[in-house]
Amino acid sequence: MILSLKNKDSVMVNTMANKDVELYYKKALEFLEKKEYDKSLKILEMVLNIDKKYLPAWNCKGVVYLEKKDYPGALASFEEVIQLNAGDNMAWYNKGYVLLLMGEYEQSKKVFDYFLARYENKNDDFYKYGLYLRAKSCYGLKDYENALFSLDECIKMDKNFQDAQDLKNTIKKEKS
Repeated sequence: MILSLKNKDSVMVNTMANKDVELYYKKALEFLEKKEYDKSLKILEMVLNIDKKYLPAWNCKGVVYLEKKDYPGALASFEEVIQLNAGDNMAWYNKGYVLLLMGEYEQSKKVFDYFLARYENKNDDFYKYGLYLRAKSCYGLKDYENALFSLDECIKMDKNFQDAQDLKNTIKKEKS
């Protein structure tokens, strides 16, 4: 009978902890929306102290660091998501984006190649922007042919994608 009570207590504590995690996480999101990044990070740390494997908090932490232009912090957060769940496509996308912002074009290209190969919905905006960001990585490497290939794919998906058109025109000017 005591063993049974102990299990109930454990379940009750876990349920309370899960509710705390969700409550704190929502508060961190509110601070993020208000651009109060340090407050958001502080609360996210509280969430992760309760549950180190809470993926939404790691993702949010990466976004907060990204907003603060703390790219190493963002990268570490997105890599933590990937360590916990290698199938998280958005973490791969975000990792590629951070690497691009850091000027790590070769690594960024590899991450976007991986993201694009495994991403299932080839018709949505994330895929389109993944192609565009891959093109920017290729452009950074002066790999114009691969950049143009990705840009053409973007433009096929969205003829009004002005950033893709602009980058394509820039590459064509630089090539000639």
